[in-house]
Amino acid sequence: MARRLRMLKRRRAFHLRRVMLAAGLWMKLRKRRRCAPRQNPSSPLHATRKADAMDDVEDVMEGAPSDDEIEQLPRGPVRSRRPPSRVVKATAEGKPFDEGEVQCGPKPRKIVLLRSVFEGRPPVVLFSYTQACCAEQRPMDRAVPADEDGPRMFYSHTDAVHQYNAVINILRHGGLYRVRAETNRWTVMWSLHPTPEQLRRFTPVQRANHFPGSFHLGRKDLIWRNLAKMQQRFGKEYQISPQGYILPKAFLAWDAARLRQPEALWIWKPCSQSCGRGITVFSSDVPEDQLRELSKKRGIVQRYIPNPLLIGGRKFDMRVYVVVVSYDPLKVYVNDEGLVRFATEPYSDSVDTLQSRMMHLTNYSVNKQSPAFVQNLDGQGAEDKEDAAIDEAGQPKASKWSLTELKIHFEREGLNFGAMWESMKDLVIKTLISVEEPLKAEWCKTLGCEDGGWSARGPGGAQRSSCYEIYGFDILVDETLKPWLLEVNICPSLSSGSPLDKRIKTKLVADVLTLVGVHPPTALWQLSPDSVHWPVTGSLPIMDENEAASGCLLSEEEMAKRARRIASCESPADALSLFDDIAWELCVVAHEEDMRSGGLMRAFPCPHAARYAHYWDEESYCNIVLRKWQEAGGGAIFRSKKLPPWVPRQVCFNKT
Repeated sequence: MARRLRMLKRRRAFHLRRVMLAAGLWMKLRKRRRCAPRQNPSSPLHATRKADAMDDVEDVMEGAPSDDEIEQLPRGPVRSRRPPSRVVKATAEGKPFDEGEVQCGPKPRKIVLLRSVFEGRPPVVLFSYTQACCAEQRPMDRAVPADEDGPRMFYSHTDAVHQYNAVINILRHGGLYRVRAETNRWTVMWSLHPTPEQLRRFTPVQRANHFPGSFHLGRKDLIWRNLAKMQQRFGKEYQISPQGYILPKAFLAWDAARLRQPEALWIWKPCSQSCGRGITVFSSDVPEDQLRELSKKRGIVQRYIPNPLLIGGRKFDMRVYVVVVSYDPLKVYVNDEGLVRFATEPYSDSVDTLQSRMMHLTNYSVNKQSPAFVQNLDGQGAEDKEDAAIDEAGQPKASKWSLTELKIHFEREGLNFGAMWESMKDLVIKTLISVEEPLKAEWCKTLGCEDGGWSARGPGGAQRSSCYEIYGFDILVDETLKPWLLEVNICPSLSSGSPLDKRIKTKLVADVLTLVGVHPPTALWQLSPDSVHWPVTGSLPIMDENEAASGCLLSEEEMAKRARRIASCESPADALSLFDDIAWELCVVAHEEDMRSGGLMRAFPCPHAARYAHYWDEESYCNIVLRKWQEAGGGAIFRSKKLPPWVPRQVCFNKT
């Protein structure tokens, strides 16, 4: 009977707590308890309060309120003020007594802002590296702290994707608090592709980590379909991926190719699987029962590259992290660090070894099961930290390298890493151009504007720079140092399973969030002009929250007319003379991104962007503007004194 009464009391207490949470009273009660004077431990009242406080345990990181606590707050206005972090009282002697850390609860998270390199331009939130990731901190000379009493900023991380520490820690370290996606109070959303309902509610300052329809890049059958179309038009220029056939539709075509090439090896992959699941390697001599099975299975079969470049007799591939800020204009960045993943068994092209997955597949998920797998400690505890991944015989000590370690190996072996890297960037650019058309169609479809192109905008203000995306390009290098595209991961793993992974991926997330430009509320950076000293006398007016993300508002026809006029100029200088305020705004935004890109290196637009112009059916106005700007000198132009009066003056030249 007593047990039943206790259960009833617990249920009543739980129900009461839920009601108080809904009314917003629970948090007030907790604050009152924390700030109440200490009681005598031996008193009955203290014992009662101690028992009640057992349910008040918080998940606190670096002295900040937990995200679960923030999610349960009532849905008040976005610009709610931060609670005071310190309370100073006077003692009986008249001396100040600080009770902030003892009785005032956890300290608020601190937002750091990054000044623009241009005069009169608004700042963005700076996401610095956490100390735990052991990455060398980016330059902080343009960083200034935001006002602690200013409005909070929020992010949303949905349950649709895995919760990686690299993502959560950087967002919290950057000063953002977590809320549910449906509140629409967030500035950064980390989830799957935004739904039509979500994207149409986006405001101009909100950012999401996926473009609608990027499965055209991530599905193995769809990416090959897009590349095959470009191969038919441009021939060898687009031979960047092994020849493939989408089964079962192209089974007869593949069967004919198999009979013509009896010595060839083939690899079959499911359309939408990852981590090496379902992949098989086989020769052209396929048994009849296996042929019948392949003729019914949905997937893609490709030529297997028989002559991969080997290191220590082992096959490897590269995971290259690529960031797309926008598709029109196409702005592509490649991370300076990536992963080199080794097979754990020595390579052989003998038909008898084709069943050995740990010899022919380089996926981490496959090879980590091998007893020969060795974790990379990223030089921690090694005597020779500069070259800790190579033993005396040139064999890889670890089963995973960084790109820096691969570069060291290339230099030792007399291989041209620079040429291979340039070919790799060419592969990335061509791949992204091949999927631009279907992604544009998906963008219009999601916003319900079929003919708007990339200029289509959502009712709430969503525009072409509302989305960005991190891609994991898996690239294999053959004996001739030619890179081959294996696949593209639109949700690359950001797990921190080793010190190497933790450093590279945490740094990557911080650089990406700083690059895309998370704009704080105007009140946050204008609250304390005496301590922050933001410039206010620029040639262009300071943009507010609704104007922070630039976008061309002209019609497609007008943009095409301007594009043809600029493209017809004989010299880049002549093209610059035709730039209007919209064109210069595109250049200013692009240069601002370059100056806060951290370890991300811009791959496109580039000084030789003209070689890619013919791959588009019609090069867009935005792409032509940035191409001509790059040909004329790029960011160096802003050092000139002969710019139009409406172009803001660059006042800082230090890259962050």
